[in-house]
Order: sequence, then C-alpha cells, then structure tokens
Amino acid sequence: MQDRNWPGIATAVAILWILSTIIWLGIAGPVWHATASGNADPWIGFAGNALGAGVSLLAAIVAGIAAYRTVVPMQRQLGELVRQNNFDHYDRLRARVAFLIQLNHLVQRVNANLEVMDRSFALSGLGATAGRETAFARLDQSVERLVADRSQVWGDQNAQSLVRYFVDRSMEATTVVRSSLPGGNTAEFSIDRWQKAKGNAFQGGVAVYFRVEHEIRLLSSEISRLEPTILGIAPVPQFWAGDYPGPERLTAMYADRSNPLENDETSVLR
Repeated sequence: MQDRNWPGIATAVAILWILSTIIWLGIAGPVWHATASGNADPWIGFAGNALGAGVSLLAAIVAGIAAYRTVVPMQRQLGELVRQNNFDHYDRLRARVAFLIQLNHLVQRVNANLEVMDRSFALSGLGATAGRETAFARLDQSVERLVADRSQVWGDQNAQSLVRYFVDRSMEATTVVRSSLPGGNTAEFSIDRWQKAKGNAFQGGVAVYFRVEHEIRLLSSEISRLEPTILGIAPVPQFWAGDYPGPERLTAMYADRSNPLENDETSVLR
C-alpha cells in the first residue's frame, strides 16, 4: 500500500473491470446465449443495439476529449486576456488618481494664495506695495497653472461644472486684484468687489477639493481590489478601527502579523 504507483494501478484495474463487464453484458454474453439458443434473433438484436450504443458512447467520449483539449487553451487565453485588461485598467486608475492628487494640491495652492492676497491689503508702510505685488505674482502663477490644467476634462457633469466654476471665479478674482497694483487702473479697484470675488473663488476651491477627494476614494477602492490579482499577492488586512494607533503600535502589529506561527486572534487591535 506504500507504493506511490498503487493509485494509478488501482484506477487502471477498475477501468478494465468496468469495460470488461460492459462488453460481456452488452456483446459477448448475448452472442454466447445466441449460439446456445434455438432462436438467436433476440440475442443478436440485443447485442447489436448494445454495440451501437457502445460505439455512440465511445464517439461521445472522443468528442468530449477533443472539446476539452480545445476549451482548456481557450480558457487560458481568456484568463490571460482578462488579466491584461485588469492590468491596463489598473494603470489607468493609478494615472487618474495621480492627476487628481496633483489637481487638489493646485486647488489648495490657489486658495492659499487667495488668502495671502487678501491679507496683503492690510499691509501698510514702505513694504506694502512690494508685498502686494509678490502675493499677486504667486496668485497669478497658480491661476495660470489651473487654467492650463483645465484642458484635462474629467469626471461627470457635477465635477466638470465645479471645476469650471472654480477656474472662472479664480480668473475673475485675479482680474479684480490686478487693478490695485501699480500700473493698474486703481480707480476701478474696490475692496468690496475683491472680497466678493475672492469669496466666490475660495468657496469654489473648497467644493472642487472635496469633490476630488470623493473621486480619489472611489478610485483607490477599485485599485485596492485589483492590485492583489494583478500582482499576485494577498491583500494586507486593516488591523485597526477608529483613530490611528501610532507608529510604534502599528509597527508591532505588522511585525506580529508577519509571524506565520502566531494565532490570527492575537493580531487584532486590543
């Protein structure tokens, strides 16, 4: 029983025994009875029917084997195609998230420059004009970058309308504040007009920021679903719930989890 070939031998013997039984009961037995019987027609007819059924069964088995040998490579090709499509989708998602993260950084920069520009109007003395010009240069540069990135259209109608509103209001605020600088038409500048334009642009930036954060969370969830299948690795479980446990506690949790001999129950946050 310790022979490694025993399962194969037992299977072969069982198959031969089944085939022998079928051949005897379906063909050889009826033919033998026909030779010993006065009326051989029933036995010969039975044997013929059994032989025909056996031939049909054999043909079906051969056809099934041929179909199986055809289906297996097709399944492998289909699996590879699915894996490749998932990989392409994974790359597109990562590129989209990278763009959205950069966009949110730019939104934060524009809003921060709007605040700095607003505070510059409270400056007085010899450095007031220079400080205002520096604040305007930063605001103008960030808004120009925002306008350039506007060519990359993304998202549904809600996202597109929010981005369009923020860009338009930021350009309007820049145009309003430009008239307060040397060389501008100071007679047209109004601090109330600036406050309104700045407030509209700032609120538009807040709306875009949270809309982009929502999009990033959705895409990140899809990336976390695809990555284990793409890279062929098991996903790392979330070890805690609620507040961040801190670097020391988190390091210990991951180190404990890496021990394959440890019980899973000890790896949860206590």
